[in-house]
This record gives sequence, structure tokens and C-alpha cells, in this order.
Amino acid sequence: MIPFTRTVVAAGCLSCISMSSWANDASSSSIDVSGQLTAVSKYVSRGLTNAPENEDLALQASLTLGYGNFYAGYWGSTLGYSYRDLQQGRQYSTDKMEHDFIVGHVSDFKGLTWDLWNATYYYPGGDSTTSNELGLRVSKNVNDQATLTFGVSTYLYDVVYMNQGDTYVSLNYAHQLSDKLTGNLAVAGSYFNDSGKYEGQEFLDTQTDTAFRFASVGLDYAVAPNVNVFSDFILGGYDRSKIKQKNQAVWGLRYSF
Repeated sequence: MIPFTRTVVAAGCLSCISMSSWANDASSSSIDVSGQLTAVSKYVSRGLTNAPENEDLALQASLTLGYGNFYAGYWGSTLGYSYRDLQQGRQYSTDKMEHDFIVGHVSDFKGLTWDLWNATYYYPGGDSTTSNELGLRVSKNVNDQATLTFGVSTYLYDVVYMNQGDTYVSLNYAHQLSDKLTGNLAVAGSYFNDSGKYEGQEFLDTQTDTAFRFASVGLDYAVAPNVNVFSDFILGGYDRSKIKQKNQAVWGLRYSF
């Protein structure tokens, strides 16, 4: 699943697929290629610190192609589990992966950057686990050093771990503290639908319509050109079953190209 801040806070990595620079270059006839390689101490999905997607070191990679205001990207991560194992009791190491395929369009309007995106999430070997999420991010430069970003996204159909209409809302503030150091603040919440096809089965037990998911504070430091270390402290909120999530610190190393 696509995160709103960095990969350690939420599943997937839309923030790794940064399109804002393309919004000002719609007339470009060239294809822009970018990507990232990341190692993170834990892969925490949207504040779910009690059950991380990967409890151990996770390796993650992204690749993005941009043309004018349009982009297409891939993001992948190692997981600590597989749906084939959970659903069928069979284990294959190649199944312990998440594959995200993202397309989107970025534009500037009235001083805001609008990023409309659609993501397909694929988990090898799972039954009814391939999902689709539609989202919008709106960003504004508060000043030369700070950016405020609001995001909202919703699932378009039922899968075993999400109901159609499940909606995720996030707010992120990023402030460049120096030429190498950036601070980040984030907060997120969710609306949960409790009437999906798979509700009440193995992975879905909805006990609340709305929930505070998490708040986080983080630092990102450039140790070398294209190489950053980062750390986040996550203040745990609640999941759809109203279970309190623990506080968690995470850290990582990222190479961008």
C-alpha cells in the first residue's frame, strides 16, 4: 500500500515517486527516469506497529518513468509473511514480497500541486489479495524551506484485508532545516467500511468507523550525494479493530538515482 510520508510509516512508497518537478515541465518530450533503493529497520504499514509488514530489515526499491505531467512507477518491498502461507499453509520465499504499480498525473493550479494517482497492490500467491486504491495528494510550498501536503485515498473494491470504501487521510509537514537536514511531521486517520465481502473473516474485524492511525516525527540527513539516512518515531494510534498500536522508532538508509 502506498504511504503518505516515507516507507517506514506506511505501506508502499508514493513519496518515493516524487512528481512535483514534472508539473512545471509538461511540454518536455523526454522521459524522466528516477528511482530509489532503501533498507529500513522495519516496514510499518500506515501506523500498524503491532504487526509490521516486515518485523526485520526490509529491502525496498522503486523505479519511476515520467513524461510531461504523467508518470508510471513500480515500488516493491520484502515482507515478513506471505498470503499463500497465511491462507493455504504453503511457504515460498518468493511470495514474501509486495509489488505496487502506480500511475498518476501531476499539475499546478492556484499555487498548489495536485497529484492524482492510482495504485495496484499485488501479493504473490494470495487469494483475493490484489487491490486497487485511488488517491489525491495536494501540496503547497509554505515558504522556501517548508511544504505542507494533504492526501486522501480510497479502496475501489473488496479484498481480504480491505473493504471497498476504506479511506485513508494524511497530513504531512516537511521543513528543510539545513542544506542536508530535513524534518518531517505527519498525522493520519482512516474511515472504515464494515460491510465488505470478506468482513468478519480471517483478516477483517471492523469495530469502528473512524480511527486515528498515527502521528510521527522524523529526520532525514544527506550523508553524501544521493545517499540519505533517516529516522522516524511513530506514535501509535488504532487499527480498524480498535486495538491500540504501540509506539515505534524506525530508521533506514536510502540511495536515490
